[in-house]
Amino acid sequence: MSPPPQDVLVIGAGAAGLTASVMLARAKLRVLVVSTPNRRNSCVESVHNVPYAEGVSPQQLYGRLEETAEEYGVTLVWDEVLQAEADASGVAVTTRGGERYTADRLLLATGPIDELPPWLPEDVWGKTAFECPFCHTHEHDGKPFASVGRGLEAIGMALMSIQYATTMTAVVSDENAAGTPMAERLRQAGGIVLVDEVAAADRDAAGALTLHTKGGHEVAAGALLIPGVKKHNLRFVPQLGLELNENGGIGTTTLGQTANPRVWCAGNGSGNGPYFMWTGAAASGINAARSICEDIAFGPLLESYWTQVKKTPGDQGQKA
Repeated sequence: MSPPPQDVLVIGAGAAGLTASVMLARAKLRVLVVSTPNRRNSCVESVHNVPYAEGVSPQQLYGRLEETAEEYGVTLVWDEVLQAEADASGVAVTTRGGERYTADRLLLATGPIDELPPWLPEDVWGKTAFECPFCHTHEHDGKPFASVGRGLEAIGMALMSIQYATTMTAVVSDENAAGTPMAERLRQAGGIVLVDEVAAADRDAAGALTLHTKGGHEVAAGALLIPGVKKHNLRFVPQLGLELNENGGIGTTTLGQTANPRVWCAGNGSGNGPYFMWTGAAASGINAARSICEDIAFGPLLESYWTQVKKTPGDQGQKA
C-alpha cells in the first residue's frame, strides 16, 4: 500500500528542515520529513552560538526538535532520497529503501556538503579541525592554531581567530596571497604566513595535529581551520529542473521559492548570501514555511495580493 499523499514533503532534518516542518504542521498541514540521521554537524561534540541550547550536543538539540515535530503530527522517515521529481500534478521522491512519497509541495533542506582534504586524519573534523571561525574556536583557546587553504580565505580565517591562538600559521598555496595587505596585517598581529601545501597530518591522542608540508615544514595545530571545504549540494537540481544563482547555489526568492513553483529551498542549500550558522538556517526554514503557507492559501492570487498589500498605507515592506 502506498504511503498517503502529504501537503509538504521536506528533504533534510537539520535546523532548516525541522524548524520549517514544525511551523508547517502548526498551520495544520500534513508534513513528512525524509532524512538520513547524520546531519552536517553531527560530528561535533557540542553546538554553540545557539543561546537557548548553548553547549548541548547535536543529538540533544535535534532530538528535542524531532520530538516537537512529532507532537505536531509531522512524520519522520529515516531514509535517503535518491530521486526527486516535480510537475504540475505534485512532487514525489523515491528513497534508497524503495519507498515513494508524494506531496503537493517540496522543501529542500539538505544543506551543503563537505569535501575534506585527503590528508586530514579521520575523526578530527568538527573536533580539532573545522571551517567556521566562530563555532568551535573558543573551545580551543590557548592552543597553537593553523589555517590551511589556497589564499586569502585561509589568511582571513587566521585573522578572525588569532586572538585564541598561542601561535597562528596560515599555510597558503597561492604565493600571491602572501604579499597582500591581509597577509601583512596577519604578520603585524603576530601570525605567520607560510607559502606551502600540506602533504600529510598526524594526530596525537588528544586530537592535536602536526601538519607536514610538501616543502618540509612541520606546523603544530592544536586547532585547524580549513576554509573552502563547503560545497553546494546540487544533487536534485537536474532532477527538478532548478536554476542556479550567481554563487552557484540553488536560485531562490528571498523566502526560498525556486524556479520550480512547487519547490522551495531553505538553509545553506541555496547559497544566496552569507553562510547561515545554526540559528540562521532555522530562520531560513521559517521563511520558507511562511512562503509555502502563503502559496497554499492564496494560490494564483498570491502576486496580486502582495501588490495590493504594498499599496495599503501602514503595510509597506511586509513582503520580504
